[in-house]
Amino acid sequence: MNIAIVDDNERDRLHLEQILKQYAVMNRLSVETGHFQSGEEFLKTYQPFQYTAVFLDIFMNGMSGISTAEKIRETDEDTAIVFLTTSEAFRSEAFSVFASAYLTKPTQNEEVFRFMDHILRLRTETDSRFCFAYDRHEYSLSFAEIVSVETDRNYLLIKDTQGRRYRTRMTFSSVQEQMDSRFLILIKGILVNMDCVEQIQNKQCIMKNGDIFPIHVKKERDIKQKWLNYKFASIRKASAV
Repeated sequence: MNIAIVDDNERDRLHLEQILKQYAVMNRLSVETGHFQSGEEFLKTYQPFQYTAVFLDIFMNGMSGISTAEKIRETDEDTAIVFLTTSEAFRSEAFSVFASAYLTKPTQNEEVFRFMDHILRLRTETDSRFCFAYDRHEYSLSFAEIVSVETDRNYLLIKDTQGRRYRTRMTFSSVQEQMDSRFLILIKGILVNMDCVEQIQNKQCIMKNGDIFPIHVKKERDIKQKWLNYKFASIRKASAV
């Protein structure tokens, strides 16, 4: 698990790192921490989905933690952002970038542990896997990696978040039974991961990878509402720490 600590106070960075290391030992985890003394330094090498979580001090010399978080969210919707601060003044701004937690400095073991427990629960859900055969090989994808599943005559076409395509001989109903609540049926034979949906409008589902799928005309309103409810629930879940 990679975690970034962005704070212009070295003592605060080291203090948080010790808490994270303690949590890692207690839970038999491998945790790597990257230290950055400013938002500008962090963003120089930052890549989307590089970190499981980013701890950001709100008040830093140069770019603030809020501004740094806004830049992160331009390309990365999934990384958990945790704000560190000595003031409650910017809590509303924290919600605008879908922060997962807002911790008061100096950070306390109990608060950090509770947040890390939350991250582990999400990782457990994300790591549910789907196994199938393709091109005489066995494959296993986490549910989070699957973008869509489509019927293709007597086969299924599976697309993942890396742009790869797999064609496997399975029934649509057997796949549907295995998938969890993040997957939505648009019409018979098309299943999509709601985390990968960009927009639903004009009887179409537009995916973040650019794919466009048709929607059951009579069920368009219900399908869109399910997606919006899922998005709202995901935001609440991420902000529940």
